Amino acid sequence: MEKIRVRFAPSPTGLLHIGGVRTAFINFLFARKNKGKFILRIEDTDVKRSTKEAVDAILDGLKWLGIEWDEGPFFQSERFNIYNKYLQKLIDKDMVYPCFCTKEEIEREREEAKKKGIPYKYSGKCRNLSKEEREERIRKGDKYVWRFKVPEGGVRFEDLIKGDMHFMNSVLDDFIIVRSDGIPVYNFSCVVDDFEMGITHVVRGEDHLSNTHKQILIYEALGIKPPKFGHLPLILGKDREKLSKRHGSVSVEEFKKEGFLPEAIINYIFLLGFSLKGDKEIFSLLEMIDEFSIDKVSRTPSVFDYEKLRWINGYYIRHLSIEELMKRGKEFIPDRLMEKGVEFVKRVLKEIQGNIKVLNDIPYLVEYFINEPTYEDSKIKEIIEDERVSSFLKKFLSSIDTIEPFEAINIEKKIREILEEMGIKLKVIAQPLRYLLTGRFASPPLFTLIELLGRETVKERIERNL
Repeated sequence: MEKIRVRFAPSPTGLLHIGGVRTAFINFLFARKNKGKFILRIEDTDVKRSTKEAVDAILDGLKWLGIEWDEGPFFQSERFNIYNKYLQKLIDKDMVYPCFCTKEEIEREREEAKKKGIPYKYSGKCRNLSKEEREERIRKGDKYVWRFKVPEGGVRFEDLIKGDMHFMNSVLDDFIIVRSDGIPVYNFSCVVDDFEMGITHVVRGEDHLSNTHKQILIYEALGIKPPKFGHLPLILGKDREKLSKRHGSVSVEEFKKEGFLPEAIINYIFLLGFSLKGDKEIFSLLEMIDEFSIDKVSRTPSVFDYEKLRWINGYYIRHLSIEELMKRGKEFIPDRLMEKGVEFVKRVLKEIQGNIKVLNDIPYLVEYFINEPTYEDSKIKEIIEDERVSSFLKKFLSSIDTIEPFEAINIEKKIREILEEMGIKLKVIAQPLRYLLTGRFASPPLFTLIELLGRETVKERIERNL
């Protein structure tokens, strides 16, 4: 069997998109399942739009997610001499020609096609220039691009995901493979690199299908056997449009800032668009590698469900140790809470852990421990006007200083004594008291909450509201 070699080849023109993560992770799983190699290549030939910041974001994002590459990163901007060698091969085979048409000429052709109501295709007029005419224009210093001579016929290949694919060459014009500045375009550099790097399988988004048609033609012109291709369906928003920023976070950086855990994102990506048997939804990395098969990838687009991702993230957060939660959530824990001491913070985190879906929930969930709550006047009025509640509050206030030590078990004992004396049940006062102390009807268990808030804060908030 051939040694599987796959690659992820992003362009560093922006942040690492969740669609790119899906492509990278599927290639990573493909390599690991087959004991192959996963290669990282940075396609930075678009000099104007490529940035170091984007390169760093891609590398950091993959590392953070645990998607480890075996070779690379290789940068296309450092490989121009290799592309020139293959360009010369195409020149020698008479499969390319220099095109001297200016932008204005191309635009005129485009306008003519528009008037006729037909799709624009380059006329190919430079294809018929004689060798002498070409050499004369090059000698004069006329700018030119290199165009590929598209042959007659068509291209057919078996897609690993989509099945039998067939394209007619007549839909293509003689496409550019090297720009006038000598920089190769994507379809040419991609073919050269995939061959030079020994890539056996190219798995990428289905938006590359039209590129695959062109790339196979270049492979054939060079006399090279193409790799096997697989095209992943798009990821859609709930409106079934291509996933974009208007749907919510789409980049690794954004998910990271919201407080998603890398293992939760990877787990969700694995579920997204795979046909898996059974109801199992939480997978370890080893389980994902074991389960993986390229033929399990769905042929239809997947809808990105943010709520499902939040649920999975919450599952992973609930299963962290408190020490690990504190470490992961460090940048989300307010400084004012940290001022109360590490042990106090750990106790608070333990109490709110079950309610955290993303780490960015922490500031909201701990806010009443460090800031005065905000209340709705109507709710306060309703609570205080209940004579049973206001009577209990006064009795509790008059005895709160006797609770020693001020711990949940003793606080519960005192409150139950007062309730028994008054002949009312805990449920009568539990939610009103919780609201007076936090401004909310959801919090950690009442007696633990009172202990954590501390005697003076509890007294102050009850007195103020009374």
